Amino acid sequence: MHYINEVTSLTDFVKDYSDNDIAAAIAEYKKKRISELTAASHSLNNAVLAEWRARHGDKPVPRVIPESGMVLQKGSNNSCKFIKHLL
Repeated sequence: MHYINEVTSLTDFVKDYSDNDIAAAIAEYKKKRISELTAASHSLNNAVLAEWRARHGDKPVPRVIPESGMVLQKGSNNSCKFIKHLL
């Protein structure tokens, strides 16, 4: 059996996130319905926002479309492509 030898705080964990990871995490959080939000999702959102501010100050977080907002569409030339689904 393998056991976790080291536990890290959420704040330390998100320090390893790239700026793209932070933007995607915030986009996923914003996309959720209020009924889908939990204490864990609020904690993660607060941690990634704090990390963004530590890196970039008051610069706005880039808006991205979360993966759950992407739609797979079959193209006319028998190829598949991802398109952005506007909510």
